[in-house]
Amino acid sequence: MKSIAHSFNYPTPSAIPKVAVWTKDPFLKNLYQPEFENHPIKWHWETHPKNWKLLLKKQKPQYLLLDLELVAENPIQALQEIRSLSPLTNIIVLSHTHDVQVAISAFKAGISDYYLKPTNPETLLYAVQKLISEKSLTPHDPLMQADMQMFSVTHHISIAESDSKMRELAIHHLLTIFDARGALWLCPADKQKASSSTMYQMIDETQFAVEHWNFQSSHEAQTELTYFQNQHPLLIRDSFHSQLTSHPEHWFHGDSAWIPLKNSSMGGVLIIGINRQLSLQIESRTEFLIRSLEVSLENHRRYIEAKQLTYVDDLTGLYNPRFLDHALNIAMDSLNKKEEGFCILFIDIDKFKQVNDQYGHLIGSQMLLHVGRVIKNGLRNSDHVFRYGGDEFIAVLYDTHLATAQEIAERVRKATEARTFRFPHINIKITLSIGIARFPDHGQDKGTIISMADNAMYASKKQGRNQVIVAES
Repeated sequence: MKSIAHSFNYPTPSAIPKVAVWTKDPFLKNLYQPEFENHPIKWHWETHPKNWKLLLKKQKPQYLLLDLELVAENPIQALQEIRSLSPLTNIIVLSHTHDVQVAISAFKAGISDYYLKPTNPETLLYAVQKLISEKSLTPHDPLMQADMQMFSVTHHISIAESDSKMRELAIHHLLTIFDARGALWLCPADKQKASSSTMYQMIDETQFAVEHWNFQSSHEAQTELTYFQNQHPLLIRDSFHSQLTSHPEHWFHGDSAWIPLKNSSMGGVLIIGINRQLSLQIESRTEFLIRSLEVSLENHRRYIEAKQLTYVDDLTGLYNPRFLDHALNIAMDSLNKKEEGFCILFIDIDKFKQVNDQYGHLIGSQMLLHVGRVIKNGLRNSDHVFRYGGDEFIAVLYDTHLATAQEIAERVRKATEARTFRFPHINIKITLSIGIARFPDHGQDKGTIISMADNAMYASKKQGRNQVIVAES
């Protein structure tokens, strides 16, 4: 292995490659360091760093050998954050888990290689040298390298799993392109989900959701936004209230740049404190990045819509039976981890056929929509409700004991009983029959637990309707 490792061609001596090694296990350093230090690579070891995110912002290593135990709580999210904070870092992962799905997700997050611990030092060194050698083949022309970096970033944007990750990747690279002090993302508040870093700003009677990067506080970001607004009072407003296509020559204003996306609902980015002299190359790369981001955001929106059509009932807006199987798998997986159970509520509208017969199917459909909302409002935020078919609904209550499930079911039943459903010239009162079963108390598989809850619901019907019945053990 050593002879193979030494066969790699490195860049010139003035550009000795630097590799950061982050691990939670001091044993790995003792195992690998003596072997690694004999090769023309500059190694930077961090054993159990207190704050790896802060470390990444300071170092932004070109090569990173990462022990996944360091980020064991949520390794895939950590890899995605590393790609977001430092999109040009090449990552080799050391993992303690044999879970194939973790490896697949890690490669989707953009890593270069994946090894299980314990890994022979020579094997790992070979992987590092191979990656460095591949990168050394990249042309040293700065313009060519900048273009290749741009293609790499846009690729990771295109495969990101959420629109927020797409924005982060784009904005971090814009900050690098411009060597800028900070950035803000503005979007009409009704078009964007709030996050922990979201603040709000009124601009010409429109409320905007604003996220910020590289500023010390929301107050500092707010000050920068206010200053830009004072300098250019109509710029942001006009870009959101017109159909005009923005071009690079209209983006830059002194040491700032306001870059709106073509679709105003997607938002726009405000770059503050640009320290790099603008050039045609920078403008063209910026436009390429923004157009790629627009396409990726639009593709993601269409994917979410298609996914909703797959999993959402088109009448009630609730989940449909196709998603129920997936939800039950999640619940069973949670059970294995937390040693908790989950409960099923099988809900049926009493005498619903009479509603259809007396008032027609149009009113019946509206009744299903309204009852579905009442059920959903009676559950916890963590629970899921499904239209199972006809006038039947199923609710999955995660990590729930029977006593809690009975309280929730009674809340739903009473809310429905107390409600008068009003239509033009028609007022309708209805009730619900609800059956409860708990996994694993009443069944050891998905089919059995649904059947037991269904039987309990029919027991409620037989005993007079409008009541909650728990399945027999």
